[in-house]
Amino acid sequence: MPISIAFLGRGGQGIVFAGTILSEIMFNEGYYISQLQSYGAEVRGGTVIAYVVVDEKPIENPFIESFDIAVVIHEDGLKRWSEHIKRSRAVIVDRDLVKTRYPNMVEAPLSKKALENNVYTSLNIVAVGLVLGSGILRVSEDTIDNVLKTRRGYEQNIKAVKLGIDMAENLKNVFAYLKE
Repeated sequence: MPISIAFLGRGGQGIVFAGTILSEIMFNEGYYISQLQSYGAEVRGGTVIAYVVVDEKPIENPFIESFDIAVVIHEDGLKRWSEHIKRSRAVIVDRDLVKTRYPNMVEAPLSKKALENNVYTSLNIVAVGLVLGSGILRVSEDTIDNVLKTRRGYEQNIKAVKLGIDMAENLKNVFAYLKE
């Protein structure tokens, strides 16, 4: 069952933080977790990927060439890891920040909705909520709440994660085949 989830973007968008929060939530749900990230030497403004492998049993090899779900919130991250993305199963791209399209991509108004709901600085956490709302992993609201309470910006982050979960409802058809 290993499920692989990636967040891609630019340094400064909180990509690594998104991977860390997802990892903590899934770990607290009792899953085995492997989290990896890669970013350029320039860090802020450079390309960043953070990915998480989640499984019900110990993870033997966390190094993968594609993802079950990838959420791309900036064009630069997509360009750097395009070969991984082309092979991935479900790729959600921010409609306004990512212009390149491949056949396995679905657009979502992540940054637009984050702006409208005053959580743009937590766009990364909206992406986490989108993954949690996909339904491919079992997760409780209490676990999400408990993990976010340990971090700065709790009120904004809980609002952002709920926005992402709500947005996932519109993508149920995208996530449906991942459950098979």
